[in-house]
Amino acid sequence: MNNEKFMKEKYGLKKKPFKDRIARPTWLKTWVDREEQIEKWSKIISDACSSNKNYLAFIIGDYGQGKTLSLLRINKEAKEHSEILSEYLNFKGEERSKPGLDFIFRIFRSIDFNKLGEDRKEDLKNAIENVPDELEEVKTVLNNIYFKEDETRRLALYFLRGEITPTQSQLKQLGVLRKIEKIDIAKEYVAGILGFIKGLGYTTLLLAIDEFEYLFSLVPRAQHGIYLALLRGLYDFPVGISKNVGNIANMVLFIAVSDDGWRHLLDLEKAETSTGGPIVPLRRRIDAEITLGAFDYHQTRELIEKRLSFNRIEGKYEDQPLIPFTEDFVDFIYKKIEGVPEKIIVRCDHVLDAGLAEKVHLLDKEFAQRVLEERGF
Repeated sequence: MNNEKFMKEKYGLKKKPFKDRIARPTWLKTWVDREEQIEKWSKIISDACSSNKNYLAFIIGDYGQGKTLSLLRINKEAKEHSEILSEYLNFKGEERSKPGLDFIFRIFRSIDFNKLGEDRKEDLKNAIENVPDELEEVKTVLNNIYFKEDETRRLALYFLRGEITPTQSQLKQLGVLRKIEKIDIAKEYVAGILGFIKGLGYTTLLLAIDEFEYLFSLVPRAQHGIYLALLRGLYDFPVGISKNVGNIANMVLFIAVSDDGWRHLLDLEKAETSTGGPIVPLRRRIDAEITLGAFDYHQTRELIEKRLSFNRIEGKYEDQPLIPFTEDFVDFIYKKIEGVPEKIIVRCDHVLDAGLAEKVHLLDKEFAQRVLEERGF
């Protein structure tokens, strides 16, 4: 019996257990600085390390403007701070679930609990003790994950990540009374996890959240407000959990949305002006709205130079472009594409492929124009 089938039969898994997606390091090679945007998110990251406050920032940009790349850059920058536990989340492909709960479960799935406190048993014990006493079930689940036999350990991890709907006998095995089937219960687990990571020496949990608006496609329009209310609740955390919840890590949420997704939020805000709702108070809590505009000429040239250095056969970037290029090539791409990074990359790949195949010695406007026309651009 294969492992997936065994886990489905043993634990009632609803889907294949989550596996961390590790971004390929080559993405850094195509990074082109956006000084104004970097300054904004770097300040939030720096401030979060010395504050108990939670932070919320939106990365706004049309498709292909570099939202994912920006989130990966933010995630990398945050990991350079030893006091920050930083995770990248992508909601694309999430299955239909309970609005709000799916968001929190996805946070738990993004954290590699097996590596947290690895080979630090005493530190893990102290970190679990740092979980507020009124969150006893969270402490029990964490103890199961780190200090019980393998079967209970796996069950506890699947339970925390929302990958199973536990039976009564499984709840008994875990030593907890409640399923995580309500947002209020899930928030208690968020508070417990924040206390746990604070006990491991992290002052901040930073989440770089991609494809947030995809969640809206999973629910009727009338339920979109649930996600917005949840963001507001996480920003205000731990308000509403318990008066005694303290000594927990703060949170930083960087959320990427498209221009269309941002307009949708603004439309919701207009609609709520007279009726009330979650988006108006949420907007008041946003620390930064970071817009990714089109690349200027110099940024376009830098990206072209980097992309033409990509050796697709070996899967790595060389120190120099594989084929030199002229300034009229840059000028042509810049005017044709109007500074959209993803479109620049796609067209450079096509021209470079053709150039290598035809063994040309120089990429210029005339060659690029012919290749792109032949390939339907």
